Amino acid sequence: MRLPTLQTVTHIRPRGKAFGRIMLCVTEDWFALSHFQPLITLLVRLADDVLVVTRSSGRHREIESLGARTLDFEYHRSSLSPLREAQSARRLAAVIADFKPDVLHLVAMKPIVLGGLSVRLANVPHVVLHLTGLGFLGITETPRVRAVRWIVLKHIAATLARPGSWLLVENGEDLAYLEAAGVRARERRTILGGAGIDPDQFPLQGEPAGQPCRAAYVGRMIRPKGVDILMAAAGLLAKRGVPLAIDLYGQSDADNPEAIAPAELEAWTSNGHGRWHGPTRDVAGVWQRSDIFVLPARSREGLPRALLEAAASGRPAIVTDVPGCRTFVRDGVEGLVVPPDDVPALAAALERLARDPTLRRRLGLAARTRVLDGFTIAAVVAGLEQSYNALKCRPQHRKAR
Repeated sequence: MRLPTLQTVTHIRPRGKAFGRIMLCVTEDWFALSHFQPLITLLVRLADDVLVVTRSSGRHREIESLGARTLDFEYHRSSLSPLREAQSARRLAAVIADFKPDVLHLVAMKPIVLGGLSVRLANVPHVVLHLTGLGFLGITETPRVRAVRWIVLKHIAATLARPGSWLLVENGEDLAYLEAAGVRARERRTILGGAGIDPDQFPLQGEPAGQPCRAAYVGRMIRPKGVDILMAAAGLLAKRGVPLAIDLYGQSDADNPEAIAPAELEAWTSNGHGRWHGPTRDVAGVWQRSDIFVLPARSREGLPRALLEAAASGRPAIVTDVPGCRTFVRDGVEGLVVPPDDVPALAAALERLARDPTLRRRLGLAARTRVLDGFTIAAVVAGLEQSYNALKCRPQHRKAR
């Protein structure tokens, strides 16, 4: 197979760093930029050469401006086809063989799966599995997905059995899930505070001016996030005459098998119970205008970045009692926690905060305080750097001769 030419950057990298080459695999360039700029910056500092292998949506130059090189790669996020996955793994193995990284850093489930297959075909001294949540493989219970999940967990276990491997997770419950499934990282793992946020970019906000009170959802428009549950709750509140506006910010993720189509979103909001604004890059502005963060996820999350951004801005959260969300939000402390898939409970929580500005302020201040205690970019980067320092001292994996 003829590989695409690696794109070059113009600056000169100093030699003699901790690692020679690091290859970072992330499904989408926009995801790399929205969540992992601090990681890329750290890797550029640690390595002589960093290659980010990610699908291009036209934003590769933004990644290159951080000091890394880029390679366009299609991961087929929604695919469960064994043939297609095998083909993608062979393509990724070819990239690995061409680049010859000292460390292969795999972010999120699809790169972890493909990378776990690829390292069996290419010799890589160190592999970092960076779990940002279990994705639809961890939350969907169809027979086909259950079968695929069993295979995936076996591959993850095999990858972590390598002496030069490391596991990064965003909450302790995901780590416990893996361990219960027989995936053992032992001491070779780090629990991070999500992707981390910069509290200076999301300063503490006062109460938004004007009425009514506004609750905002920021994230992908997919069913596991519970957007339909939120819209049903908005309908109940409208019938009760509760003065609350619901705003949705985010795009419909066409590559996710549980995406909500734009036409369906527009139909939901056409009745005036809410408004879909589409994607936004001004998330700080969202929290200047909004009073409440809401995420009615149906099942487990990693650690939602949008939750941390809202909390840093001093906004109380309403989340469901699922891993990732309850990792950060304690009921009655930083926000309110309700059962998943419970429209009346979600509506009651929204109404409670909509009618009680004093409670909103108290919970919002507590949320800001919690962000500063381990969920900032500085804290997450420190955890990543400690992991890489430990990885550097680990025995390297070598193929048997």
